[in-house]
Amino acid sequence: MSQAADIEIEPAPQASLGSPPAVSRFSSLGDWLNPVLVKEIRQAQRGKVFSISLVVTVLLALLGCMLMTLDMASNTSRAGQEFFTLVYVFLCSAMLLIVPFQAFHAMGSEWDDHTFEMLVLSNLKPGQIVLGKILAAFVQTLLFFAAFLPFIAVAFLLRGVDMLVLAVVLGLTVYASLWFTTVSVMFSTLARNRFLRVLMMVVIAGTLVGMISGATAMASELMRRPDQIVDAEFWLALPQVLAMSSFVGLLAFFISCNLLAHEEENRSTNVRVLISVGTLIFLVLMVVNVSIPSSPLPREVVFGAAIFAVFAVAVAAVFICTEPEKLGRRVRQTVPKSRGLAMLTMPWFPGRGRGAVFLLLHLGALAAGAFALAPFARVLTWGGSVASGHSIMSTGGLGLLVAITYALLYTLVPIGVLLPMLAKNKRGRNATRVLALFSPFLFAFLPAVFSQIFGLSSNGLWRHPGNGPLMIEKSFTGHLYEADVFGFLVIPVVCIGLLLALPAMLAALYETSALSRANQRPKAPELSATDASAS
Repeated sequence: MSQAADIEIEPAPQASLGSPPAVSRFSSLGDWLNPVLVKEIRQAQRGKVFSISLVVTVLLALLGCMLMTLDMASNTSRAGQEFFTLVYVFLCSAMLLIVPFQAFHAMGSEWDDHTFEMLVLSNLKPGQIVLGKILAAFVQTLLFFAAFLPFIAVAFLLRGVDMLVLAVVLGLTVYASLWFTTVSVMFSTLARNRFLRVLMMVVIAGTLVGMISGATAMASELMRRPDQIVDAEFWLALPQVLAMSSFVGLLAFFISCNLLAHEEENRSTNVRVLISVGTLIFLVLMVVNVSIPSSPLPREVVFGAAIFAVFAVAVAAVFICTEPEKLGRRVRQTVPKSRGLAMLTMPWFPGRGRGAVFLLLHLGALAAGAFALAPFARVLTWGGSVASGHSIMSTGGLGLLVAITYALLYTLVPIGVLLPMLAKNKRGRNATRVLALFSPFLFAFLPAVFSQIFGLSSNGLWRHPGNGPLMIEKSFTGHLYEADVFGFLVIPVVCIGLLLALPAMLAALYETSALSRANQRPKAPELSATDASAS
């Protein structure tokens, strides 16, 4: 009896008492969700900003709808369209202005309240932090959408609203809200200084207000002419626009994650891979548009789109080519052991020299793709008729080559001159990036001022080889303005920029090869505590 009395009976676990599996699943839902998402939702519940903005927006929409109902004309054939347009203005104000603006403020409050250090200490990855902010804003978007559903239902019941148009407009609005939220979070991550954040806040607010007017005009036009939705060209252009905009949004997400990561981490490979994927998507879309039997893409449009892609890659290269040259300790271990594979993947690793190789590789790919597609594209004349005797150079080919020359001028030259003097710290690299981004204005402005002071310009103040957009425009039709001056001044300067980048590219090749050989060597086994004490 004494032994039996000493036996302790452990209570049965909660799951064995007959609790349904759904309870245990919901109890673990908080652990499965993003911790930043949970934190943001709890803060929104405790705070008053979201509640007040939701109530005020819905009340204003209700007041506007009541006034419109009292003023509604006797002809009710377009009453539903007018009612929806008014409701859509308030819906866009909530989803395209309030939600991205709150996401921008939520990310900026981490710097102002000094809570970002706590997020880092909680072992959260940068991707989890950024994704949590975006998901919290997306939850707010869904709440706004649910609050406006009764108004949208009333607009549909008033007739005149096509169901397919309504679904397309609302779907694009939710997508645009998510896209603007991602971009706003990126800008808030980039601007950690309070003054710079206020400046960006004003710029973002003005841009979003302009987007509201544009989205309202587009929705009103689709409501008045629902036949545009049925058009095949609309459904051909819509996936392409969504693909390119999704690429930009994904790029903004990765940039936000890299800005939050530690400097020893690999903060460049994911962006470089995404730029390569975007280049491939761009070339595939060009192939699809050129292959349309009824109306293939004009050759001038192919080269014009390639010029736009060239300068988009050049802007990204400004940040890539100003990174620290040597790889971090953690990044070195990820270099492939195979020397051939290491050489092939070298442009996608961080570093200034590898960034220069990355830039040259992608500019060459864009040029090769555009010139390969040009013979299959149709040629347009100013009269709108199709011509067949135009050369590739006279229909935009020369303009693409000139654009590539200026892209190298705006990236490699200022970076090669300034970075050796300013690359000692992060502030110097940021100053180099700012000067490189503003180099097109400097190359156009300084020669104009110099010629104006000394009276050297006889063809006009801005008609000089430093004005890249003018030279590209003149050369797009095959007639380069002042071709001799362009060849004697711009091309040698670009060659100087390539020579300045050559030592960094060679150093990158040598470092990648050395790290590949080092990773092939077997690592020394770590001594355990027992072995260490015995030795």
